[in-house]
Amino acid sequence: MPNLASQRQDIEWSIRSTSGEHNPNYGGGKYIDDKGYIRILNQDHPFNIKGYVYEHRAVMEVYLGRFLEPWETVHHINEIKVDNRVANLYLCTVPEHSAIHREGKKPTEKHRQKMRENMKERNKITRESKIKKI
Repeated sequence: MPNLASQRQDIEWSIRSTSGEHNPNYGGGKYIDDKGYIRILNQDHPFNIKGYVYEHRAVMEVYLGRFLEPWETVHHINEIKVDNRVANLYLCTVPEHSAIHREGKKPTEKHRQKMRENMKERNKITRESKIKKI
């Protein structure tokens, strides 16, 4: 009797496709990436990444009736990355998007002073290590 299951003659082995819906890990063409955004399978999209596109961008594209330009970004108004309703999406440029996230987050004077102290300490350590190398 063979040691390997694949060499057994008493089992009928069929060649099955293990891609797409036949793969046990297939999630319906949708998954949440490491940043928390939903990606959907769309291999025909001109800006797909390994066959997937961000769902919030795809929703905005359907709403506008065109592909988004690379310089356009979509902001989640309530900042919940999986809430891709059109009412929760706002189309903007990358600088505008950064400004939205910075809004109201100006560091306090106490925080700035702490950053200055940390930088002085870091510079001091760097200088000392350079002196020791000489």
